[in-house]
Order: sequence, then structure tokens, then C-alpha cells
Amino acid sequence: MPLRPEDARFAIGLDLILTDADRSQIALILRADEQRYALLGEKMRWGERADQAFLRALREELGLTKILPSRVNGELNRKLQASGILCWQLAGLFGLLRPERDPRFLQAPLAERAQVLSLAYLVDCDLSRLQQVVKPGNSVLRLEIFSLTALPTLFLDHAELIRHILEAERRGELPLIR
Repeated sequence: MPLRPEDARFAIGLDLILTDADRSQIALILRADEQRYALLGEKMRWGERADQAFLRALREELGLTKILPSRVNGELNRKLQASGILCWQLAGLFGLLRPERDPRFLQAPLAERAQVLSLAYLVDCDLSRLQQVVKPGNSVLRLEIFSLTALPTLFLDHAELIRHILEAERRGELPLIR
């Protein structure tokens, strides 16, 4: 059946929750375009696997160019570890219950609109090491470390996403679908 103009179209984003192992601190980027703090993230490209988009986000947004472009799927990788990325897991899928979660994609003509779904990854990091090696990309002004109890105002629904993921992790209910 062909797509009709009123059929939903989806953009899939990745949001990386970069925290220390005891979940007391988080690394956030300051976005150049919106001048707001946000989770590190990227939209998936046509034909791209999620693990490829994960590594691309690290390369393009944080300048971690020495990481391998191979399929890693959460497995430890020496070059990632040297950059401060220790391990990660797919923590959730967001946007199913809130089609309006990213209004930037809803302002186009109907046939060009997209609802944004987000694959959220929980990433354990050596945050001090990560901060030392980061070379922010074009859309990132800097990476900063914050206490999870004192977050700045965040971009879109990122504060809610962080809260839901960390609460679900404490309950042992990952991955979370919302």
C-alpha cells in the first residue's frame, strides 16, 4: 500500500545519556544552534544501523575520530574506552506517546512532516577522561559535566527522558518504551 500524505512519517534520533557509573553526574553538550544544553544525539540516516549512528554521533559531535566505525553493539572497544566511553545499553524508545515531542519536524507541509522517535542509550563513562579528549563538532559549543541533582534547563524533553530512564533503571525495567 503506498504512503498517503496523512500517513505518519518518522525520524529516528539517538539520545546518549552520558553518565558516570554511580549515576551522580552527566555530560551534556551546549548546542550551537539553540544555545541550550542537551543530550548528545543525532538523527539516523537512511540505511544506517543504530550502532553506526551511535558511533557517528560520537565522531561528529564530540570529535572522537579514533573510534572504530565497525559494528560494536555495546561491546567494549579499546579505542572507545580510551576516549572515556566504557559501556552502553539501549535504554528506551521515546516518542510513541508524544508525537509532538520535537516541534521542529512538525512545521513543514503535511507530506514532509515527521514525528521524532528517540532511541535512548545509557552510556557509562569516565567523564573526566571524556572531557579531556572531546573536540566539539560544528553543532556543539562544548561538553560540560553536571550533577544529576542540579541540571540546567535542557533542550526539548531531555530532562524528562533522563528522569524516566534513570527511574526505570533503578526499578530494573530497561528498556523503557514511552
